[in-house]
Amino acid sequence: MADLTPQSMIAMPMARAALLQHGTDESGARQLTLYHLGKEVSWDVPRHFAFAEVLVTERVLSAGDAAQQGGLDWAEAADMLGALLEEGLLVRADPGHVPAHHALGPVPSPLPPAPMDRPRTWTEAPSLMAELTGMALDPAYLEVVVPVFRTAHLFRDADGRPIGEANVFPAAARHEVPTEWRGCPYPGNRFQADKPINMTALKAMRAQWRQMMGLLLPIRAAYLARFPEAAQGWTVGHVERLAVCVLALPSYILLRRDAPVADGALHPALSNLFRVTDGLRMVMHHMMFVPLYERMRGADAPVSAESILAYADRNYLFHSDHGVCAGPRFMIEDFLGVILDGAAPRSGFDPACEPELAAAAGLIAPAMNYGLLGLQTFGAVFSLWPAMARCYARLHTVLGDAGVDTGPAAALAERFAGHFAALSHRSFLGSEAWRSHREAVYDDMFAACARGLGDPAPAAPLSAEINAPAARQAAGPRTVLEQAAAEHFGPDSGPLAAEFAAIVMDFLGRAQRIIARAEAVQARIAALLHRPVPAHRLTLAQINLHNVLMGQDMRSVPFLPDEFAALLGIRISVDARTIAIVRGTAPTPPHSPAAGPVNTRA
Repeated sequence: MADLTPQSMIAMPMARAALLQHGTDESGARQLTLYHLGKEVSWDVPRHFAFAEVLVTERVLSAGDAAQQGGLDWAEAADMLGALLEEGLLVRADPGHVPAHHALGPVPSPLPPAPMDRPRTWTEAPSLMAELTGMALDPAYLEVVVPVFRTAHLFRDADGRPIGEANVFPAAARHEVPTEWRGCPYPGNRFQADKPINMTALKAMRAQWRQMMGLLLPIRAAYLARFPEAAQGWTVGHVERLAVCVLALPSYILLRRDAPVADGALHPALSNLFRVTDGLRMVMHHMMFVPLYERMRGADAPVSAESILAYADRNYLFHSDHGVCAGPRFMIEDFLGVILDGAAPRSGFDPACEPELAAAAGLIAPAMNYGLLGLQTFGAVFSLWPAMARCYARLHTVLGDAGVDTGPAAALAERFAGHFAALSHRSFLGSEAWRSHREAVYDDMFAACARGLGDPAPAAPLSAEINAPAARQAAGPRTVLEQAAAEHFGPDSGPLAAEFAAIVMDFLGRAQRIIARAEAVQARIAALLHRPVPAHRLTLAQINLHNVLMGQDMRSVPFLPDEFAALLGIRISVDARTIAIVRGTAPTPPHSPAAGPVNTRA
């Protein structure tokens, strides 16, 4: 900027919300990165680092003072200051500039009105699931639809608060509880005017902190006894499994059929331990599955307490849709130090464990089994989505290559082109590389949990089992599908209809193997929790209930069997033993959009 002089007064807007992190680039060279106002700026010359740190202040500086305090001459500093001014990361200011702050006192709840007028739990699973999704589900299959790390969310602790707090899953089952919300005082990207902290949750956690940290140690020790290699260095996969094992303790206590803790009676130390640990689990999940700001990591990628905290900071993982994490940094550091390093928290441990918590500690072994089995179900069931995305991609290619310009086949090709665009733009399954990465993570998840359970090593990776050549399928379902496709496409479409049907049947065969694997794991969970034998077989439609609970706005493409029902007038039913396809339409499920234009810009 030609008019920038050493006397120019500058300031960083919302400097308290800025985040500076030291790190390395892909070559291992040192760099300092500023994350602020939705932008990212890196300095890769170490002698510029002090200059960058000078700028992150709420004070008004002269440009010349910024250069001098940063140890740079004016000519070198001026270019960088000009670039930061152009990006809006610095602004011109007068000496009386007052930093922008938001109110730190009580604020209105950022949450929408709660859908439920009373507490509900999964102890009423068939009726609650039917109410929320339109389809009943035998309780024996709960973890298929509600992942093991969320099955406790709806239950209340002895303070009367849901285990999932404001982030309860599913959101459609949330009920109102009195909550004090306040403006966030913490520096960094949590300092947001429109995202407060849950002060009620923070007060509860502070009250239970020493008991919580004491209970972490035996869970950590039990995990290392099953996975001794983790003592040599934590990986993303290990930390995720450890976190799920922590979450499994209160979940198991609430869900077991033999002597469960009643809803509203769980010790608050257990519910608060769940909440803080679930934050760690979500960071590991993000590392492995979400390529928004950084490349996805494999399950074997090394991590430490410091690297996890830095990753969470720069990837905005202390944020939810409505608020930010209420925990001060020292409590987060304490928690990571205890769970990963076995260190004592700053306030120390309580000299004695309360009797209810001592009894809970005696259930760590079966609770860990519940967590590891639940993760196996998660890995198996969620393998369906890469398979379905792959089927969508293949159908898009086949229909596009058919070269039909008019008629129903052309309309279907255009529709699937829209689906493929939506898949590419609105999901993390749009590329084959991403699909394969996700399957590799599920492979590791399934095999590692088997080791932790003391099971024999799987004969083949989970993905190889799912993607193995199918056994001979009955001809009837494929014939019905092929005939329906040919009638829809029009005259002389036999070869296209046959190829279309072959792709769909291949997907349904993979889905059948996924269902069989999930059903087998769920049988072990049912035995562990003393659940009754299920009254029906698990079906493909029931696996999709997870997406129904997530909400229609979360779907990037329709559930494939529902798409075929709407377009071809067929009904597809799949369980571990049979694939049935019959002519005739059924009412459109509540989570399946009707056939029509696809918005590819969302």
